[in-house]
Amino acid sequence: MRGARVAGRLAATVGAAVVLAGCGGAAAPDQQATDAEPGPGFDSADCNGVTTADIERVVGSNLFKQAVIGDAGCFWQENTMIGSVGAGMGISTWWYRGSDMATERELEALAGREVTELAMEGNDGFMAFDDTACSIYVAKGDDVITWSIQTMNSATLPDLCGIVDELAQLSQDRVN
Repeated sequence: MRGARVAGRLAATVGAAVVLAGCGGAAAPDQQATDAEPGPGFDSADCNGVTTADIERVVGSNLFKQAVIGDAGCFWQENTMIGSVGAGMGISTWWYRGSDMATERELEALAGREVTELAMEGNDGFMAFDDTACSIYVAKGDDVITWSIQTMNSATLPDLCGIVDELAQLSQDRVN
């Protein structure tokens, strides 16, 4: 039952990201001039600065295929099937503006994950994990970047938190 809730949450997150990505578009020329002021958050980059080649190098295989790419984040689908249906597991990264880290911590704790505090490149955050998932959230100014992995095959992968830690560090190095 818990796995179904986690998979449902991931599916809802991916669906919301697809909708959000579809809402993006080029700003009007007059609007670009007023929106160009740098904010106190992260620099914007596709997939928070991480590529599919980075994913393959960190995971050690091509088990994950990019399924969503957008302004709000990216999702790499795990090549795991249940019959003829994809299991919905994978690696994701999302960028939020104005997210409340306390709410994110609470949601992870409610999902039954252990939560520990951390810092990356001078930015505060936390890690949340259990046997089949690991997420890292890092905040800077009004921005939050999150990296998550959820899998049904944790025994066949390197340490899940090691994977997201390395991906989150790559993001910090590239967009901080």
